[in-house]
Amino acid sequence: MTCHLSRIARPVELLHIVVTLLFAVGGFLIGRRIGIPVPAMIGSMLAVGIMSAVTGFAVMPASIKMISQGISGAFIGMSVTMRDVRNIPHMMKPLLLLLAMLTANTLVAGFIFQAFFGWDLMTGLLSCVAGGIADVSLIAMDLDADASTVAIMQTVRLAIFPSWIAFMTRDLPEVEMNPLDMAQTEHDTWLDRIIDTPRKRTAFTLVLSVACGAAGYLSGVPAGALLFSLVVIGALNIFTDACRMPMTVKRMAQVLAGSLVGSTVTPETVSHLGGIVGPLIIMFVLYMLLNLVFSLIASRAGWLDMRSALFASSPGGASDMALIAADLGADLTKIAVLQIIRAIYAAGLMPQVAILVVHLAG
Repeated sequence: MTCHLSRIARPVELLHIVVTLLFAVGGFLIGRRIGIPVPAMIGSMLAVGIMSAVTGFAVMPASIKMISQGISGAFIGMSVTMRDVRNIPHMMKPLLLLLAMLTANTLVAGFIFQAFFGWDLMTGLLSCVAGGIADVSLIAMDLDADASTVAIMQTVRLAIFPSWIAFMTRDLPEVEMNPLDMAQTEHDTWLDRIIDTPRKRTAFTLVLSVACGAAGYLSGVPAGALLFSLVVIGALNIFTDACRMPMTVKRMAQVLAGSLVGSTVTPETVSHLGGIVGPLIIMFVLYMLLNLVFSLIASRAGWLDMRSALFASSPGGASDMALIAADLGADLTKIAVLQIIRAIYAAGLMPQVAILVVHLAG
């Protein structure tokens, strides 16, 4: 009888997963239609979160997290090129200052949230990490933080900061572009000759990112699925042209990530939403201060003009910052280097820093 019931349970679970995914895709399509930012992640998360809170029906298997992290890591890794690597030495001073300030900002905010709002320290720290919504939310699930709270904090930050930076730079004069190394490197390795079509490159990258995600997951390294994929795909992207992943795949990974985070929402989560307002205000004040202080130092030191420094130090989405910066006449090449390294640092190293801090805080 037990065996018979277990065979029945599997189709029931599959039904839950299918319905959850249908809600997620519906949330993505609605979100895209009404113009919310990052609709694949936020739209799916909201739709599944509402479904989960109201019905408790939402289910997503844990293996989806590994796949989503592997693909997310691949996309971050693919943002790094040989040109960026060559430009890093020229940007070392502002880069080190920015990473130090971002780390300090995260630590200060995390301890404030713990001391005054009763949050656990890991949730407080990850809520303020300047990374992507999907990346940090999935890492929060790995590290037993409150993933839904982290996702909400990350979502609001990424939704509002691009507008804040556009407002701050509206009256600043455009600068003459002083680009770093703009030369694109074309590779001709044995791997490039074997994987020589867009379809082959997409398939190769997708399989490799999932395999790296599995290896990272099995290694036991915190956030290992994302970290392993980021490092391997990033290294390949620097030295070869074999990696390719269409935006469609990224959207699929974001829908899966949104489903995972949304499925953790409970009625209790919804009842605690009011308690996020205070931390949100504090987070914005801290990030605005960081943005202004870094920009003043960088501009007076001659590393960056004021407009470019504001964009480079913004904790908004890297792609959003690049698009707005290009429209408003900032130094896009320097901004790209700082934003890419910031994204890698946030996804790859800040979780390890958070683990160390939580361990030391006891």
